[in-house]
Amino acid sequence: MFINGTSGYGRDGEQRASGRFLMLFCDKPGGELRALIRYVRMHQCGHFMMARVAVKSAAAREAAEPEPAYKPTYWRRRVFDDRFEIGLSGTYGDDGLPISASDYPGIWDQLNPVPESLTKAFWSGGGHNSAGSEGPDVFEWAKANLAELSRLRAVSSTASQASSVRDGAQA
Repeated sequence: MFINGTSGYGRDGEQRASGRFLMLFCDKPGGELRALIRYVRMHQCGHFMMARVAVKSAAAREAAEPEPAYKPTYWRRRVFDDRFEIGLSGTYGDDGLPISASDYPGIWDQLNPVPESLTKAFWSGGGHNSAGSEGPDVFEWAKANLAELSRLRAVSSTASQASSVRDGAQA
């Protein structure tokens, strides 16, 4: 969901939009939501508006996979040395649904929590490929907390140990 920005058309008629974009993440369907705002540039790809955004994170360094010796033409590295690359499409980043935080290990603790009232409204909002009835409230909350939501939270070592224990890993 764009919080602010501009939109228009390219020379070939495809839509474009850019601005600060609210991404929602969840740990499990129907569970807690967390948020992050980043500047993105979306371009039309078929019938969809698509973008990629890089999120710097200390957790990305730990999750980085070694580059394979042979890279097929379709291979694209999702995790870089110090950042995650997240593909975005539609409202909230995943076609009206929150992005799965399990795809980006360790980032959950750095995201900003969404208030419980908005989380309940989101899961009962009824949106499909767009914001549901919760959309205006989520927009106003994100606009009011723009500076805070644009930064990743610092994570203490005890919080990261607690999250690894919660995820079933050895601390």
